[in-house]
Amino acid sequence: MSAKTPRHVAPAKRAAAAPPRRRSPLRRFWLPATLLLAVAAGGLTGIVVAHQLNYSKAAGEVAALATYQPSQVTRVYADDGKTVIGEFAIERRIPLKYEEIPDVLKDAILAVEDARFFKHNGIDPVRILGAAWKNFTQDRMEGGSTLTQQLAKNLFLTREQTYTRKFNEWLIALQIERYYTKQQIMEMYVNHIFLGARAYGFEAASQVYFNKHAKDLTLEEAALLAGIPRSTAKYSPTVSMAQAKERRDLVLDLMARNGFATQEAADAAKAKPLKIADTAYYPPPAASHAWFEYPVEEIRQYLEEKYTTRVALGGLTVHSTINVEAQKEAYEAIRAGLRRYDRSHSGWRSNYRNIGAEDDNPATPATPQQIAAHVLPEWYGSNYLEDTYVRGLVTSVDRARNEAAVRFGTYTATVFAYE
Repeated sequence: MSAKTPRHVAPAKRAAAAPPRRRSPLRRFWLPATLLLAVAAGGLTGIVVAHQLNYSKAAGEVAALATYQPSQVTRVYADDGKTVIGEFAIERRIPLKYEEIPDVLKDAILAVEDARFFKHNGIDPVRILGAAWKNFTQDRMEGGSTLTQQLAKNLFLTREQTYTRKFNEWLIALQIERYYTKQQIMEMYVNHIFLGARAYGFEAASQVYFNKHAKDLTLEEAALLAGIPRSTAKYSPTVSMAQAKERRDLVLDLMARNGFATQEAADAAKAKPLKIADTAYYPPPAASHAWFEYPVEEIRQYLEEKYTTRVALGGLTVHSTINVEAQKEAYEAIRAGLRRYDRSHSGWRSNYRNIGAEDDNPATPATPQQIAAHVLPEWYGSNYLEDTYVRGLVTSVDRARNEAAVRFGTYTATVFAYE
């Protein structure tokens, strides 16, 4: 018994065979042609960019760095050729050669600024993508600048946040990498960067903040200095000890994370208190002591008149005929004679000056901030000698007890009425 085909299902018909399509003879070449055009376009773009790099203003400026001589400290020596009696400079800077930069300082700088410094050509796509991802996922801004870009920004550009400035920063960074080795770039960074407290470069900063040479820096000291360039207004310890310590500890963590220090060493360094030299808070005087103020000032004026200010403050070594002991005796003898003369003619004549005084109101009292921030040149280094006079700042007066509190440098004293 045969089955019947249901009425609602149409019997299948055999489809007619489609006529064969002709293949274009160029079809097999479309992929190689596309690749060839892409390479050609990239090559032309590279030629244009290279041309712009070679003949741009930035190229000339970057090339000139090879012969650039930054401002340095001019030192004046006594007649023995060893004793420094004075220093002056437009910028307090003491350059280092790459070989003189201690490894602990190099490591601290690389950890916080550019751990992949030796693996890129001035612009690091890996770091840029990483920063962009963090900005997108963590809702916080993080830069992708390399150490070379930081140098380019500090030497040639402003700090404005624009795409034009960022593009120029990339171009200059590429130029710097084309002209100089990684070691030369590190050397320029270490010597040019401003680190607050009137210090330019890490050697000057080491002397200002710790009263020691960079080669003698400890792990925690190197980490502190490496963290300052991000913002001298926030992370300089003379501005905020709390923020400086927080930044230092971050650098130490980054050193451990990037293999520049062990975690144990980083933790031990973080546990140490942040301590800087007292002199970091005071502008260094031109003379090393009040004994030499007048001769050093005469020498400075002579150098500027004869060689111009730029030359006079450009890192000269000046040998004078000043004898240290003779100058000391002459200075103290004149001061003692003037005091005797003053007492014999008119008694005590004060030379008080109100540090809070204003032009329209000389009696304006000083604010606590003014009192705390006030310094005098002779306080620098707390270099006080027995039986000598030093100016002090009267911070308060107790009229009931007829006495006053006086500060000079880091010391305080109580002055009683003379009877």
